[in-house]
Order: sequence, then C-alpha cells, then structure tokens
Amino acid sequence: MLHKIVVLMILTLFISNISACGFKVGGNSQVGSKANETAVKKNSNGESIGGAFSGENISSAQKTKTGTYRYKSGNYNNAIGVEEQSGNRLRISIVANYEYKVDGEWMANSGSASEVVALKGDTAVLVPADFPACQITLKFSVGKIIVKQKGTETDCGFGGYTLADGTYVKTSDELNQNEMIDDAQPITTGENVTNDGERIRFAAGKSSTVVSGKITGDKEKIYTIGARAGQTMTIKVTDGGINNDVVFHIVAPDGSHPMGDEEGGGYDSAWSGKLKKSGDYKIVVGTIESQNTPFKIQIGIR
Repeated sequence: MLHKIVVLMILTLFISNISACGFKVGGNSQVGSKANETAVKKNSNGESIGGAFSGENISSAQKTKTGTYRYKSGNYNNAIGVEEQSGNRLRISIVANYEYKVDGEWMANSGSASEVVALKGDTAVLVPADFPACQITLKFSVGKIIVKQKGTETDCGFGGYTLADGTYVKTSDELNQNEMIDDAQPITTGENVTNDGERIRFAAGKSSTVVSGKITGDKEKIYTIGARAGQTMTIKVTDGGINNDVVFHIVAPDGSHPMGDEEGGGYDSAWSGKLKKSGDYKIVVGTIESQNTPFKIQIGIR
C-alpha cells in the first residue's frame, strides 16, 4: 500500500512539471510564444480581421467600395468605377479594352457597360441593358473585385476578344474618368489630318452614336472605333454644314479602304458595309470645298 502511494506522488509531481513547461495534458500542445497566442479573427468571407496581418494597415479608401479599380494583363487593359448608393446598391461602370499592334501601331477593341445593381452579401451581378445574355458577376473583397463574365463579347455588346474577366485592384477612391479610360493615342496619317484622333465608344447597351465636330480650315478630322470582322458598319452625315459638303472615308486596320480603292479611299456622305478585318477603323472626315464647318455624323456597328 505504501508503495502505491509513493508511485502516485511521483506521477503527480511529473505531471505538474510538464504543465509548468507549457504543455497541456489530454489536449493539443501549446507553444509559449505570446505572438502565437493572438487570436486570428475572420469575417464571413474567411478574411482576417483584427490583429497583425489583419488589414488594419489598409488605407481607408480600400475599406469602402466606391472608387476606381484596374486590371491589366497581356492584351487586356480594363477598369471599373464603383459608386455606393443608398439601399445597398452600387452604380457600376465597366470599361474593357483588348489592345494589340498592327504594323507597329497600338490599337484596341473596346466595350463598356454601366448599370445600378443590388449588392447581395459581397456579390453584385450586372446585366447590361439590351444584352440579357450577358451576365457579369463582381465579387468584392478588401481593395479588389473578382470579375467573371458569362457570355461572349457579342453577347455583351463588346468589341472583338474584349472581356471583363479578371481580378481588379483598387487604385483610387475617386471616380476618375481619366484613370478609368485611357486617352486615345494621337493619330497622324496624311498631311491634311489633325493629330487629335478621337476614340468612339458606344454607351452601354447601344450599337450606335452621333458624333459632333468641326472642320477647322481644310484640316480633316479622324475618329477611331474598334470593330470585328463580320460586323456591319453604317455611317451617315446627318448635318453637313451650310454647304452640305461634309464627307468621309474609312481606313481599315490593315490600311485598306472599305469604301473604295480610288485615291484617298473614296469619299461619301453615307456608307454601309460588312467588315472584313477585326481591329480599329479610322473614319476620316473632311469637306469638298467648305472650311471651318461644323458637322454631325451617325455611326453604328451591329
């Protein structure tokens, strides 16, 4: 009996020493480091909140959804503008660009969509007006948006190869149009062409637009628009100035002239035709005799 009591006392002392060294009997081992004792809290998305590596150092701009987000990878150069509104809604504007080179010159096919959508949890779904087959899902996280596009570029009304997919990183808490949409590069083709080439983008859900401009002196003016092979382009001068002599010609991505092969590519005040090449088309506007002439042109692509 005395022997058993001695054994029990020895075991009790042994267990007490183990506990003092930072180990727990009958459970998981614990390391005695204070840093490792800090609890890591997570939100419903599994993201760490509070404590070290918790996002406490993230700027206040990244903690709100309002702002500008960018995605650039390979040929894709996209941007999203987000504006928080009442009723758990967001105004979302997407600008997508597929950039490529032709004969050393950078060109881009473009697409855009803008709608006010409901935010459910961390996710919003944008369906562009007039394009019900297109569904763009945006999942928000801290300082970024993961975007998935359901539907082809045709389904979404975008230019060839253009997609909204990607992981967008927040670059500003401002809705900065200069940050969302890159300025068109100057175009210089021909002595009488100005170098202020203006890129045309249709409003979300639209396949046509009307541009207004002015011929200064006898200098022609250029507009640039992205399109893909198989689409039909329709252009018509709706206001040709006081002498009604505003005309235009078209230069395809490969330098050919869809309106005709005669010198200058063939000028007219109206044209419609199916496109043979994907890429940027240049619409060069001029007059027959008039100078300093305002004009309006309707441009459509289907």
